[in-house]
Amino acid sequence: MTPVEELHALYEKWRCLSQEEGVAIERHDWNQLDQCHRGKAQLQARIVEVSQRIDPAALEQNFRPVVEGLTVLERRNQDRLSTRQQNAEAQRQRLDRSMRHLRQLHQSYVPALRANWQSYS
Repeated sequence: MTPVEELHALYEKWRCLSQEEGVAIERHDWNQLDQCHRGKAQLQARIVEVSQRIDPAALEQNFRPVVEGLTVLERRNQDRLSTRQQNAEAQRQRLDRSMRHLRQLHQSYVPALRANWQSYS
């Protein structure tokens, strides 16, 4: 396999992982998301290594559209993840407010505990 063919295959694997990553984000499957990130980390070193064996002009000509497409996928996944994080933070804040309200209600309706000590002298 030539370096150009190998790099195409590596980028195709990256594309598949990016698509899986998007599905994992939508499903809130954080374990799968982590696996996708680990897979990409392994590919990254190999992509750099193979890219260094290809003439820069050929690299630009053959892979610019591929890399641009992958960049779009990465941005889309980042946007999805950012939205999920914002939603989770908003939910956490709602739960914190609810907890404070419950504590206030509890304090209003449940009498304070009195000390069990009484004077016996």
